Amino acid sequence: MLKTHLLFVFFTLLFFSSTTYSSKFDFASASIKKSPNDNRDYGYLVLENDLRVLLISDPSTDKSSASMDVNVGSATDPIEYPGLAHFLEHMLFLGTEKYPEADAYQKYIKQHGGNHNAYTSSENTNYFFDIRPQFLEGALDRFSEQFTHPLFNADYVEREVNAVHSEFTSKIKDDSRRFYSVIKDVFSDEHPYSRFSVGNLETLKDNSNESLRDALLKFYHKNYSANQMTLVILGKEPLTTLKQWATEKFSGIQNSNLVVTEFDQDFFDKSTLPLKIESQSIMDTRSMMLAFPIPSSSKHLDSKPISYLSNLIGHEGNGSLLSALKKEGLVDSLSSGSQFDTRVKELFVIQMGLTQRGYSNQSRVLELLFSYINLLHQNKFDKLYFDEQKAMLDIAFNYQERSEPLHLTSNLSRALQHSPVEEVLYEPYALTNFDEKIYRNYLELLNPKNMLLAIKAKDIEGNKKTKWYEAPYMATKLSDSFIEKLASQTPDPNLALPQANIFIPDDTNVISHINNEQPELLRKELGLELWHHTDTSFGTPRANLFLTIRSPVSTQSAEALNMTEIMVSLLKDSLNEFSYPAYLAGLHYELYNHMRGITIKISGYSDKQSQLLTQILSTLKFKSFNSERFLIMKERLSRKLANAKDRKPFQQAISKTQNILISPSWSEQERLMALDNIQLESLSEFRQKFFSKMDIAILSSGNIDRASSLSSAQLIESFLLKSAKKTEVERARIRRIASNTDWLDRFVTQHNDTGFIHYIQGKSRSHNERAKYLLLTQLLTSDYYNQIRTEKQLGYIVFATNFELLEVPGLAFIVQSPSTSGADLLEETRAFIDKAVETLAALSEPDLAKHKSSVIANLLKQENTLYARSNIFWQDIDIKNRDFDTKEQLAKSLEKITTTDMVELLRGIKDKQTATLTVYTQQKEATSEQKSTKMKPITDTIVDSFATF
Repeated sequence: MLKTHLLFVFFTLLFFSSTTYSSKFDFASASIKKSPNDNRDYGYLVLENDLRVLLISDPSTDKSSASMDVNVGSATDPIEYPGLAHFLEHMLFLGTEKYPEADAYQKYIKQHGGNHNAYTSSENTNYFFDIRPQFLEGALDRFSEQFTHPLFNADYVEREVNAVHSEFTSKIKDDSRRFYSVIKDVFSDEHPYSRFSVGNLETLKDNSNESLRDALLKFYHKNYSANQMTLVILGKEPLTTLKQWATEKFSGIQNSNLVVTEFDQDFFDKSTLPLKIESQSIMDTRSMMLAFPIPSSSKHLDSKPISYLSNLIGHEGNGSLLSALKKEGLVDSLSSGSQFDTRVKELFVIQMGLTQRGYSNQSRVLELLFSYINLLHQNKFDKLYFDEQKAMLDIAFNYQERSEPLHLTSNLSRALQHSPVEEVLYEPYALTNFDEKIYRNYLELLNPKNMLLAIKAKDIEGNKKTKWYEAPYMATKLSDSFIEKLASQTPDPNLALPQANIFIPDDTNVISHINNEQPELLRKELGLELWHHTDTSFGTPRANLFLTIRSPVSTQSAEALNMTEIMVSLLKDSLNEFSYPAYLAGLHYELYNHMRGITIKISGYSDKQSQLLTQILSTLKFKSFNSERFLIMKERLSRKLANAKDRKPFQQAISKTQNILISPSWSEQERLMALDNIQLESLSEFRQKFFSKMDIAILSSGNIDRASSLSSAQLIESFLLKSAKKTEVERARIRRIASNTDWLDRFVTQHNDTGFIHYIQGKSRSHNERAKYLLLTQLLTSDYYNQIRTEKQLGYIVFATNFELLEVPGLAFIVQSPSTSGADLLEETRAFIDKAVETLAALSEPDLAKHKSSVIANLLKQENTLYARSNIFWQDIDIKNRDFDTKEQLAKSLEKITTTDMVELLRGIKDKQTATLTVYTQQKEATSEQKSTKMKPITDTIVDSFATF
């Protein structure tokens, strides 16, 4: 797969500014290139303190947003304080001179229907939020104070260090973190990327020369300089108003005229490469990564050499490297692209998921890889691939859909650090210069002598460990003879360069039909339901075709669920060579299994969708299964199920809760036990049964007319329903937990942290009950986070969330804690609920109205893409709501809720009149003393006896 900014375009809107500003820097708006499909207004200014600001006026938006990017990250950490930049990111949120409460900013955002977050990377720290538009100025006031007058309150230093430490411990058994700790271990000590960047109790503490807080203040005043910050604000207001707010609120940021140091060090010492490292994983996974240090490609944005080479090496069509490797049963997946780009140097990375045979025959995998690279050396670089990429980028630019305001502002503030504002949104799409010499220069660096080879697998022992993540690994210098052998590989006869892409759309016209407000039912009969929705309101030639195939055999047993999943994996595997060129041409498909069968979703440019649909249907019905690929897919599922026990504890607790609540369902252990007896013959028999009795629902939407939707339905019917018995397959059910009983399930994991969930179940599927739980989540989530995470420091992962399952409302309190038991977390959660009853009782109706309006605004939020809108309609089709008004009905119910209603609901939870279930993990079996509890343990017998909704 191609991992490149050409295909994964992060910025979806281009701008044109009709306004120029008299400020320290005047910008010529006429030079800004803008997508024809963008109707927002943009302005740019530089404040007197050298803060660069991009303003976006969008009167139609239902969310406003802002993001500040600071051009300083963990690579700038002082040697004495690894993780200090990350710690600063945490501390910046916890009170300012004007708003001293630690949760003032967070509470304001949450109360008014918004979200907020931040991240620290090696070179940047990015802060962002969104909020209902009418509250943008208040949010900006609180947001700006964090950069002008943060308190860095001494009372919160120790607490927030604990939070950073909890974040560290929550991921200490994360295989990705462990693997990259090994990569960092072999980086040059001179390179700042080799350092520990997260921070923990050991690295973030007072030393003999200064306190941690003093070090924090020094780092902040030295590095948080306005001239190294970029701000993006998006709101409903006109540009003049946004300019006024930006100037008033952000001009107070200090400007130290900071010059940020370039990280131009080599990633590896001269004597390091070529090197092989082998790293032990916790989960049963097998992978191979090749990393080649190269000059940063950021200087060649018009020719995009990494994208050009990745397109060839990461191709998945007929004759590709991946195809050849799969034919020999060596790999499951392959991707290529860049990592660790310092804008001076970067790594070109090729990653492969290995089969057992590939893991045992690593030399053969490398031989085929360098055979393909040598094939590229022997051939002239074809402009065809450049032209195809350019064509798709031009189409993507001309027919952009809107991204979420939160994502847009965060991505733009980051991009502004290095891109001229005239080009900041166009750069990802700009491909204008076919430069064979540049491509050749980069290809020359993809040679075995310049290679770091990294293997990851569970059975690797290792002879050393990384310091912070204690990941076992070994490093071995690759021999000259082996390197020479790889360098001299001749092209394998199974390898070939890609053919011309037949899926590049020829017709990108938007049809002129009148849009439907909602889907219309074109066909309804036993076994078949067809919904059509012409929708060109997004101004793009895109369409979606959603198809669900429901079969009663898929829900019969754990074995049936396993066979459905293996069947889907084999079908996707068979489709890969054909569908990959479609993927490159902006035509995507998803194929996945669920409790009632399988679902297919085709999305992208409407032209040539029928070709992809025909191939998918033919493969579903007629493609024979390969015995070798069957064994690979079965083994992959076995590892996936076995690896479930090594997920993060809070994820395991959530999974166990869902397993208890959903009927039918089977645990990973039950599915593992049912996997052994599945053979290719039994899978083939199951496939026949699956397609012999079914019912189908179809949604065709977007740049498509009724005739085309009917034609697609006829095609689907001819393939799938012609010889099948038509039926109606029931949905899964949710178990109704008995109330007035504290239900408990606890289980042992190998992780040091405790995973905890306290689940509260609603009493009915009514809109009124669902609305109450949505509002209850809104009322409690910020306070729960502040109490458990900020004040008590019981864990880094802390949240209260809506936990609705198949329209059965619910609320869940979820924590992962490095130091607190599940029993103690339950006690703290109950104490929080007790206090929340009092708080809620004191809430005025006007204050409740603010919370209600925030929930309603999020419910009725407009969709930014056709795909998002289709998914909402698809959900209503699944629950047989032909009025497509679920959101509107919930909003009406919310309007009617009073403070008394909410107090009664929460008091019922406090008094245990409402059904609850607590699930948590522990490191070892509970002793008899620990087992003594008034809570009733969940057993299989009890679960089977529960009624269902």
